[in-house]
Amino acid sequence: MAAVLLSALAPPLQASELKLASLFTNHMVLQREQPVPVWGTSAPGDEITVEFAGQKKTAKADTEGKWLVKLDPMTASLEGRELIVQSGTENQKLTDVVVGDVWLASGQSNMHFTMKRVHNARQEIAAADHPAIRFFYVKPQFSREPASGVQGEWKPVSPQTATECSAVAYYFARDLQQKLGVPIGLLVSSVGGTRIETWMEPQTLSSLGVANSLLDKWKNVSPTDLQQIDAAYTAYQEQRDHAYKQAVATAKSQGQPLPDAPRRPATRPHDCPGALHNGMIAPLQPFAIRGALWYQGEANIGVPGAYEKMLPALIADWRQVWGAEMPFLIVQIAPHQSVTPDFRETQYRIWQKTPHTGMVVTTDVGDARDIHPTRKAPVGERLALAARAISYGENVEYSGPVFQSMSVDGNRAVISFTHADEGLMAKGDSLKGFVVAGSDKKFFPAEAVIEGSTVVVSSADVKQPAIVHYGNDKVPDVNLYSGNGLPAVPFRSDANVTPLR
Repeated sequence: MAAVLLSALAPPLQASELKLASLFTNHMVLQREQPVPVWGTSAPGDEITVEFAGQKKTAKADTEGKWLVKLDPMTASLEGRELIVQSGTENQKLTDVVVGDVWLASGQSNMHFTMKRVHNARQEIAAADHPAIRFFYVKPQFSREPASGVQGEWKPVSPQTATECSAVAYYFARDLQQKLGVPIGLLVSSVGGTRIETWMEPQTLSSLGVANSLLDKWKNVSPTDLQQIDAAYTAYQEQRDHAYKQAVATAKSQGQPLPDAPRRPATRPHDCPGALHNGMIAPLQPFAIRGALWYQGEANIGVPGAYEKMLPALIADWRQVWGAEMPFLIVQIAPHQSVTPDFRETQYRIWQKTPHTGMVVTTDVGDARDIHPTRKAPVGERLALAARAISYGENVEYSGPVFQSMSVDGNRAVISFTHADEGLMAKGDSLKGFVVAGSDKKFFPAEAVIEGSTVVVSSADVKQPAIVHYGNDKVPDVNLYSGNGLPAVPFRSDANVTPLR
């Protein structure tokens, strides 16, 4: 009886208060050669000890229970080791933690495009046995306030897990890991159909003055309102992708009239300014990373002028957290019947004006009828080249020819390029995609030939050439490459872009 009474009077067992930030899981990759923040929560005032690879660091939880330690810079290691976090009698242990380079892969649907959708998915996935490559797929979440964490876990790449990985990020990591021989970690934080405004800090976006109408539209939407909008849109997507498809298949098999498609909600969370910065970028900070990959813009093709202000501002915000020289690698939007050439030019201008950035060209891997081309390997491999040149300082060429200048020799326009040390070549019998105009700006198809390190452009219809354009179409038919097989950047000689790289 006394034992029963003591048991009744005893305080209930408390759930563990020691927690690691959600990015810290088994199989993770820690960034080499940088201080590595490790953080989480515990009871206020608790002393926290973090042990890894012979290091032992301590910190005290603040009045809100938050704590952070920084591990000293480490060299790369393929050895899976334990990371132990302890507070009093509580502890958490992570296993198979390696040290290498971590890259953030962000953007919209073409970054979100997974390996199961590439054109040769079965063969690629079967061969995807790369335990030194690990990825963390951040489950999409929209938030009006910075979230405290994300959902997901680190997974080594294998035929069983590769289907879930971003294809662009996978090919990037595969090529980079083979070249460097160190573990590569991928933080994949991307959502299809999203505007850049959704990925930006609201204060930064407001300061630019280019999205006032969008900010006004959402200013009175509360966190609860956004959750309801998200739930309604998620329910619509589920019905569209599953129940409706099944109903259509059933109706067809029975010779019945097709059902009406589900009605898309008038409002999408994908357009809410700052919602993905708060939900999917802020919770990743300050996790140590090497750089960022960015494949986004399809949702902003109608506002190239605003985009030219917004993307550099986003880069600047991320660099405030991750370092002023953090490499930021951009994928130029692939050809499609909806993509205007001026948007691709905007991306080119951003690359030229923003330090420590690179851009890869996709004129040869697009699909005029599908905004989601299935050939992702060249995109990832070109990003890896850019990383090797910009982040790792290797003497490798990462870009195809870039317009530098134009001179006139009689009725011939002579085009010079940067990024042409490997030489120039045409893939095909003759160069395509060049048009030329005189001062009247009437353009005619041009004959273009390679002469040494230049391209000479002429037309019988233009006696005194003044302007040359290359690939200035929604779906350009072009074939100028560098000697190492990288496609030339589309250009307008009259675009007033000063080439920096």
